[in-house]
Amino acid sequence: MSQIIAPVGADTQEEVRFGLDEMFYSRTDARGVILAGNEVFRRVSGHDWNKLIGAPHRLVRHRATPRAVFRILWTTIQAGEPAVAYVCNRAADGRPYWVLATVLPYAQGYLSVRIKPTSPLFVAARDLYKRLAAAEANEGFSIEASVRDLEASLRDLGFADYPGFMRAALSQEYAAREVALHRAERFPHEAVRLIRQGLFDTLAGQDALQNNFERLKILPRNLSILASRLEPSGGPLVAVAKIYLEASLAILKQINAFTAGKASLCGRMSDLFERAAFLTICSNLQQEIGHSVVDEDWSRAGLVQEVEVGQLDRLGAHYRQSAQTAIDEACALAERMLAAGVDLRRAMLSLETVTVMGKVESARLGPEGDRVRDTMLLLHELNVEISKALDRISVLSATLHGGMHGIKSSFAT
Repeated sequence: MSQIIAPVGADTQEEVRFGLDEMFYSRTDARGVILAGNEVFRRVSGHDWNKLIGAPHRLVRHRATPRAVFRILWTTIQAGEPAVAYVCNRAADGRPYWVLATVLPYAQGYLSVRIKPTSPLFVAARDLYKRLAAAEANEGFSIEASVRDLEASLRDLGFADYPGFMRAALSQEYAAREVALHRAERFPHEAVRLIRQGLFDTLAGQDALQNNFERLKILPRNLSILASRLEPSGGPLVAVAKIYLEASLAILKQINAFTAGKASLCGRMSDLFERAAFLTICSNLQQEIGHSVVDEDWSRAGLVQEVEVGQLDRLGAHYRQSAQTAIDEACALAERMLAAGVDLRRAMLSLETVTVMGKVESARLGPEGDRVRDTMLLLHELNVEISKALDRISVLSATLHGGMHGIKSSFAT
């Protein structure tokens, strides 16, 4: 029987202590070799500078973190995108310490900013890591198999993919830290929560909307067929049916552009909003670490203070600009959504006016118009359903518009 190997220190050893208010960072080259870091990093890791500088970052790796996590992290940052991961590190004396690491690519390599994780999501992630790390060690899991298992487990937790999980982790840990440090007012967390919930509800309800849209295709065509049978040589009802069909098809095109799929306004808004919120937090963390090390003495690390501060300032400016661009794009799309919602509501009111005209014309036909009246009633009910859905989207659009400008204002300060 093979020996079972437990993740060393993850549960059995006391962790290295560091404060919630403390942040530490390390800067590496493109290969992951440590070029610089702050005093908190040196103290918590337990290594002297002469052991850290020039060493591969795996020096502080703990096997309680599954290899799958590092595979996803490296794939993401090598593509030039920021990545976030819960990581269990190993101090020089073997003790573990857990962090939420935000890794920011830049021209010469990567900057990793770490904070202490405290949210309920961290508890779930730690339990998942324990199972995956044991499977990698004892069941011969390949990295590829472990990545698939990790992604499946995240779906079970309610996340579409790892990027969705990492954005949620950063958002929740950042919010928890800000609240604990009594400075939550610096970022509009409640506005972000409301926007995220609204987008989730809208995207989740798209299937029901699409079913209504399909009916909006069928019923006007049925009305045209009925009108042609009742007025074979043409007449007012045929004209009404034609107007309704043309108007409904135009509205259907607008609605599809608004809500159908990832390329829709709602889908694009969801992606843009999440990117804007994510990059804003990345920028805030980078800015905070930059401010915290201005007076730090790097001489013992063999580094020049002005050079290191300059590196952090340049990287901070880059991510601040990236976040600002994402916010501006999201604000612009929020304004488009707000305007599109107004246009759609106006179009639906016009369509309802045509419905009333159809009811009047069908009444003129007496008993022969019963099927037309039934169809007009179904169209009216459909109009009401779609209008209610559009009302909800309009409320969301207003929330998005105000929320994104609130994020923009907080970011500017």
